[in-house]
Amino acid sequence: MDRDFPRRSLAFSDGMVIQYMEVANGTVPIVWIHGMGSYREVFHPVFKNPPVPGRHIALDLPGFGDSGHYPNRHTMENYAASLLQVLDSLNLAQPILVGHSFGGMVAGQTLMSRPDRIRGVIFVSSAGWFNPEHAMAPTPYFLVNRMGIWITGMEWFGRRMMTALGVNPDQLGKADRRRLQKGWRRAYEMARMGAFYEVPRFTEQVMAAGRPLAAIHGTRDMLFPIGRLQEVLAGRLPLWTIEGAGHVPFYSHPTEFRQAFQEAYAHLAAPQHSGTQ
Repeated sequence: MDRDFPRRSLAFSDGMVIQYMEVANGTVPIVWIHGMGSYREVFHPVFKNPPVPGRHIALDLPGFGDSGHYPNRHTMENYAASLLQVLDSLNLAQPILVGHSFGGMVAGQTLMSRPDRIRGVIFVSSAGWFNPEHAMAPTPYFLVNRMGIWITGMEWFGRRMMTALGVNPDQLGKADRRRLQKGWRRAYEMARMGAFYEVPRFTEQVMAAGRPLAAIHGTRDMLFPIGRLQEVLAGRLPLWTIEGAGHVPFYSHPTEFRQAFQEAYAHLAAPQHSGTQ
């Protein structure tokens, strides 16, 4: 458990229990959504020194970290519904969603479902625009996937995976390395999903929601190459690039990420975005 940010729980009528952590240095609600094979504590370095004032909340998605999971394979609609329940339970009006990797897909799905509930979205190294490249595809077999996840979560494999994602494990403290590894090992739903999630016409639907958007992306992201992202987005939303960063820029390039986030946040908070577009 993160001693700096104690785990908190929300229990819903459908039996789902969601775990989250929170730090507040302001009033604007900002909800951070982790990626595949991760959990809330991946944002620990960000929460130690939040880039902008706000009520910062990071949750474990259903099937990840310390949250519960549904009996059957989750759908994108399940994730969006759970996130909306979190917003209701914590009285988060018009939050800004920050989605990292798969968390960007969840943020986008939530925005599509209820654009009236969301202030805007910042996509960080986000999935959804296109399928990941150079990613380990899951097998149809849950136990095989679970075994593979545990093996690759061990120290030697874990360090290699961090390097592949653009993070130098030797520059991280032991606690941060453990957080990355724990998120990977506790990814129950990643073992069960069978295939990567897809949202048809994700880009078009996100744009059509009419809320302010921004993207932050590393130029060396092996899962979602920057060149292809630029082609897909085609200038339709502001894109902040971090030179030399891989898939987890808030670990590999914290200073550059902080600056990019502050600028992206300012874009979403600009007066022209004060109402539903």
